[in-house]
Amino acid sequence: MVEIIIDLILADKLSLYISPALIDEVAKKLKEFKANKTIIAKVTTALEKGNTVIPNIKITASRDPKDNFLLELAETALADYLITRDKDLLDLPGSVWNNTKIVKPEDFLPILRKLKLLN
Repeated sequence: MVEIIIDLILADKLSLYISPALIDEVAKKLKEFKANKTIIAKVTTALEKGNTVIPNIKITASRDPKDNFLLELAETALADYLITRDKDLLDLPGSVWNNTKIVKPEDFLPILRKLKLLN
């Protein structure tokens, strides 16, 4: 599922917003999950296509303070969606932060089909 989203980013069908904190988090998770070189290369290429955003706000809405950087990024970028499996973020009221919908990757796929980005 995540790979489909990455493929859409690489095909310029989805916009990805990144921040230095997100790049650090992705690198940490790839190492933690012992991702293979192919996955690392694909994720790195997708990140390189991302639009870099430097949030200039501080948010303290998440139960887990370590997740607030994602809300800061989403708000600064005016993102439509925040794709995550993080329970602390998904448990925010209505799974929404301001105008950003917070969804799991598998729940994002039907949205992509509705937008005609997937068959």
